[in-house]
Amino acid sequence: MDKLMNQLRAQLLENPAVDIKDTAVWAIPVTIYDVSFTRVKRSKMDILMKMMLMAFEETDIRRAANLTEFLLVDELFIEDLMGKMQRRGLIRLEKSVFRLTLKGREQLESGIIEEDMDEEWTELFYSATHGEFWPERSGGTLPNKEDELSVYRYEQASELVEEDGRILEALSEQENRLDEDGYQTVVSEVQQFEKQAVEHVPCLEFQLYNKEQDLHYARVWNTWLQRWDDQLEQQIWTNRE
Repeated sequence: MDKLMNQLRAQLLENPAVDIKDTAVWAIPVTIYDVSFTRVKRSKMDILMKMMLMAFEETDIRRAANLTEFLLVDELFIEDLMGKMQRRGLIRLEKSVFRLTLKGREQLESGIIEEDMDEEWTELFYSATHGEFWPERSGGTLPNKEDELSVYRYEQASELVEEDGRILEALSEQENRLDEDGYQTVVSEVQQFEKQAVEHVPCLEFQLYNKEQDLHYARVWNTWLQRWDDQLEQQIWTNRE
């Protein structure tokens, strides 16, 4: 921690007009949550799939052979596709006739096929002080603390994050991607959301004075984000005596 403090002090003093009036080290809490969720894989519907879904919508299809005669495609191939459609909930069997489901109709109209994927787990990191989720730390462990740090003097009350919409939004920003085959995979539903632990993140505060501008201000280094934290600096400025 002392090494980091000295590095930041040297950086700030590169401006000869700046004096360091005071320094402090304190901590803000970051809550770590375990989250389970599911994704869907999205791909553009091909012509054969579209024609099959339209046939289930408009015609009484009782077996694969009906579609084979209509589409001039191998019957075993059609049977395999029909099995996949049933497993994905796009069609169902009603009184010996295959019918398009609501899900199947929606995908036919959008032209996008969505395939459910297996449940996954990840961690989310939430700062109540900032009111936002943070990315996972990329720089290894937090700096060592010889003594127990005091709590940030303008710390916000602990906030419970329970709104599915906020969690889904955070997961989407973190987990939505293109897979190796170029298909879009997106988070579709949050299954479980549990508090795991609270990490106390050291922050290094510098009270500064600029002689040329006759200006007092604060700079705060956030060791989790590994950058100057303008939100904490603004809070300190706003709440100054």
